[in-house]
Amino acid sequence: MSIAPGAMEQMKSSDSKRFRPSSSDGYDDNEAIRSNGEIEELRKDFSVWSLGALCLALMATWEAVTSVVAAALTNGGAPCLFYNYVISFLGSIAIVCSLAEIASIYPTAGGQYHWVAALAPNSQKLVASWFTGWISIGGQIVFTSSAAFAAGLQLQALITLNHADTYVPQRWQGMLFYWLVLIYAAIVNIWGSRVLPHTNLAAGIFHVVGLVAFMAILGVMAPKHDAHYVFVEVSNTSGWKNDGVSWLVGTLSAVYPFLGYDAACHLAEEMPQPSRFVPIAMVGSVVVNGILGLGWTMLLLFSLGDLNDLLTSPTGFPFIQLFLNATKSNSGATVMVVVISLTAIFANAAGLASTSRTYWAFARDSAAPFSKYFAHVDTGLQVPVRAIMIVTILEMLLGFIYLGNSTAFNAILSMSVLGMYSSYLLPVVYMAVHGRRSLSKHQFGPFAMGSILGPIVNVMAICWLVVAIVFSTFPSLMPVTPQNMNYSTVVMAGWLLFGGVFFFGFGRRGYTGPNVEIDR
Repeated sequence: MSIAPGAMEQMKSSDSKRFRPSSSDGYDDNEAIRSNGEIEELRKDFSVWSLGALCLALMATWEAVTSVVAAALTNGGAPCLFYNYVISFLGSIAIVCSLAEIASIYPTAGGQYHWVAALAPNSQKLVASWFTGWISIGGQIVFTSSAAFAAGLQLQALITLNHADTYVPQRWQGMLFYWLVLIYAAIVNIWGSRVLPHTNLAAGIFHVVGLVAFMAILGVMAPKHDAHYVFVEVSNTSGWKNDGVSWLVGTLSAVYPFLGYDAACHLAEEMPQPSRFVPIAMVGSVVVNGILGLGWTMLLLFSLGDLNDLLTSPTGFPFIQLFLNATKSNSGATVMVVVISLTAIFANAAGLASTSRTYWAFARDSAAPFSKYFAHVDTGLQVPVRAIMIVTILEMLLGFIYLGNSTAFNAILSMSVLGMYSSYLLPVVYMAVHGRRSLSKHQFGPFAMGSILGPIVNVMAICWLVVAIVFSTFPSLMPVTPQNMNYSTVVMAGWLLFGGVFFFGFGRRGYTGPNVEIDR
């Protein structure tokens, strides 16, 4: 791998004067963004509350656990979900604290790839930052689409629930439902962008109120298992002969619900005092969602009923069968499913806002294909319309995977974990290995973990990221067939191959790194 000499010299010569972090010593964040060469093109519509609510709604932890519970129940039963959830919660706290510390130093829309450019050694800045950005965009596209997949397939499942005798679900119909959710998100992000912070706040409230209502319903109406079933009784029906491997494959149901907290950093340029408030939104959303989700997970597992009945549900979603068994009413189950689906629709709209800003920032730094075109911000709407549209189109193309793969939904979840966690891993590694040695104390932002706790948390985060990344690539069922194969590695390899061809063939000539750097 070689870098254009001119580009490398440009980065080296400007390293001491272009790199400038936010500071906890009264440094003005808006001044930081302007001094880093970033022109304020986006409206500052978000507050810490609306941004925190966006992260809550995008993560939608308790709803996500409900939607993806099948992987854990298949690979280890109730104990698999409970213990993996606790481990994933702790691992996610380590990751989000590591990322929030970096975001407090560099509060810009580019997020992960900006951080790598600022933290990596000079010889690695261009390649490392570009590929981090490319992986981040790919991961966010898949993660955002996963919420739309969940909503679309759940809406289709409602037809099965209410018309089981007459309706035969077809995959192409599920894809159309999926596209419908994506189109709605695009419309909201383009023409409803001014109200998006308010709808996110409403979604956050809906998220909490819905949990209280659901816990009351299951707590009163569903029959309960004993503690032995929830904490001890392992059930492996995945086909994996090794229970340990099967258990780790089942981590997907616990890792996926904690994705999305980095959305706050991608909207940093649309709120005041981002170096202070972005870390609050990131860490706060993980802690709040984690606690709420833990309570829900325990109640859910105690209320499962007949596990085989859930896993063989004609709707394709165990939780829909659970709601039906608990309420003994198609109408009651339908209302509960609609709440889960609406949350996924909100999450998709929030995710599109975050992902489009990352793509826009990438294009603004001359890093994306057709950068000049996609770096455009509509002067009337003050949103990156072209970035929103390209992200939506790429998400729509993912729908074709569903046409030929019976476990496409699990594959989308696996791709989300693989892409998002890979983009989280690189900045944390560079912070632990290089950043902490090169940054002085006054260069850290308001959210700083210190010289002792910081490295410990970084190492914990790296360990959990590696474990989750590795097992996200495993097939969920054995034996493997073309229909149930986990295509996450294939899609990731294709994304990286396309990116590599573009970068080394064309992109490196114009990309000199993002304008987010620090005084060394």
